[in-house]
Amino acid sequence: MKTLIIYAHPDVKGHCSVFLDVTLKELKERKMDYKLVDLYKLKYDPVLKADELYSSGKTKISKENLAFQKDIAEADKLIFIYPLWWNNMPAILKGFFDRVFVPKFAFEFIKGIPNGLLNGKKAAVFITSGASTLVSFLFMGNRGKKAITKDVLGYCGIKTKVFQFGSARHLNDKTIERINANVVDGLNWLYD
Repeated sequence: MKTLIIYAHPDVKGHCSVFLDVTLKELKERKMDYKLVDLYKLKYDPVLKADELYSSGKTKISKENLAFQKDIAEADKLIFIYPLWWNNMPAILKGFFDRVFVPKFAFEFIKGIPNGLLNGKKAAVFITSGASTLVSFLFMGNRGKKAITKDVLGYCGIKTKVFQFGSARHLNDKTIERINANVVDGLNWLYD
């Protein structure tokens, strides 16, 4: 089955782009089928519209978002690559979740209790952060990590593991080696 990669970073050269390049290289070497969705290149509109709000009772889903839902439904492996900004994902990715991971597709409520509808899928999440991983843990409680694992993907039933890359301020040979190792670890976990 296909792997779906969701990439959310506007910069063409940096830590996230190296994560993407290494991921694509590794998937090709492993002869894995994949599809890449680059939200910035697509100029994805992250703004939730009034007629998309599920609590309105008249949820409208655009053709673009229906196509994303189809890709997600067909993939058993998901890869997300993005930076932490203000201890959370970029707005474009948050808007993607708001508009694509909607009730009756990603989750449902049974007697008021949420039930994930994307069970059986696994996601490897590669996050870069200017702060060190230790600082993220000690002072910020890993909120960025928890947001994706528990509040979004876990809520939808997706088994998720985050591979956080801290101190991503200067790109050099040493950091590229660390990124390579991080990607290999992530893909090994994903395809285990």
